[in-house]
Amino acid sequence: MKKQLFNLFLLCSFITANSQSKSIDTLVDVGNHKLHFKIVKGTGMPILFDSGGGNDGSVWNSILEKTAAITNATLITYDRAGFGQSTIDTLETDESKHGIMSSIQDLEIGLKKLGYDKDILLVSHSYGGYLSTLYASRHPKLVKGIVLIDVNHNYFEDGVIEKEVATQDQLITQWKINNKGTYFMAKTILETVKIMSKISIPQSIPVVDFVNGIPFLKKPEEIERWKECHRIFVANNPNVTGIIAHDCGHGIWMGNPPLVINTIAKLYANSSKQKAEILDRALQYSITACNEEKAEVLAFNNSEDDLNTWGYQLLRKNENQKAAEIFKLNLLLNPSSANAYDSYGEALLKTDQKEEAIKMYKKSIELNPENKNGKEVLEKIAKDNTKPLN
Repeated sequence: MKKQLFNLFLLCSFITANSQSKSIDTLVDVGNHKLHFKIVKGTGMPILFDSGGGNDGSVWNSILEKTAAITNATLITYDRAGFGQSTIDTLETDESKHGIMSSIQDLEIGLKKLGYDKDILLVSHSYGGYLSTLYASRHPKLVKGIVLIDVNHNYFEDGVIEKEVATQDQLITQWKINNKGTYFMAKTILETVKIMSKISIPQSIPVVDFVNGIPFLKKPEEIERWKECHRIFVANNPNVTGIIAHDCGHGIWMGNPPLVINTIAKLYANSSKQKAEILDRALQYSITACNEEKAEVLAFNNSEDDLNTWGYQLLRKNENQKAAEIFKLNLLLNPSSANAYDSYGEALLKTDQKEEAIKMYKKSIELNPENKNGKEVLEKIAKDNTKPLN
């Protein structure tokens, strides 16, 4: 396992699912080097995603498809210089020129060349919050909303960053050899914190600020400082809505995708002429996601045998409809189980759904030709019916 990067950049390694939406991958020349952009084409105002320190744009892949389907927006992710598929300006030998101001200028050039230097909504994580803040301060009339996901705020001020950097000499030396993007970020972080302490998001821009519910920092005083920075940010800015993402770590959109996706959709809808349609799609997604989550929890906590036993307990109590629902869930979770079809068929018979029950028993026998019980039930039904079975 690779050594975990230090708290300075509040990093997290994420496993992401590949988005199934159609996307365009392109390298854009931003001056002596190129930035890699991934664009999921849509019809509405674009949404730009800015990743945390140490991550490239692929960290957002797991929520792009759903976000695109709900908003119909063009979604943009990108890799900062030295990360992912983006290159570094090797002609610039002054390390101080590879800091956050260089990053924001790269982004501005890239967006302009792509034709997305107009109205936009921003989503950012951790270190990426610095970029969203900078972009909003430089383009206050273009930014229509910002979703901040567990970003740094003022955590590293008051001498905190100096203490962090002082302990990282060995790592920084290693990064210079094998991870230039992280190396330049580390070498310029003192200046970055200094710059960002003087910059804020204009209060004309609506903001949602997420903070984690499961601390990724270790020491109690660090955890409290992180939370306090978010509390102060929300309290001092009337344009900000604060949300605690309970049961989520630093990568909140990974721990609770519907929470983040619907927040983005709601903020986006407020700037769209299709507000009602977007909110309706968001609602439908919430319903589906909630139902799927419940099924996943049941599947995780209950084996096929557990659910089957539960169903028969309900049958013995004559709670036949509830039993049928449990057997149906078991069938959905275990579609290749002959026993699941057999049990569901029994419950359907008890709820007077004979035709559906016959289908279930037939499927059970198809999966398990040795299913004696299923054959006997079908024979009994055939004898009881005045019409022959199909």
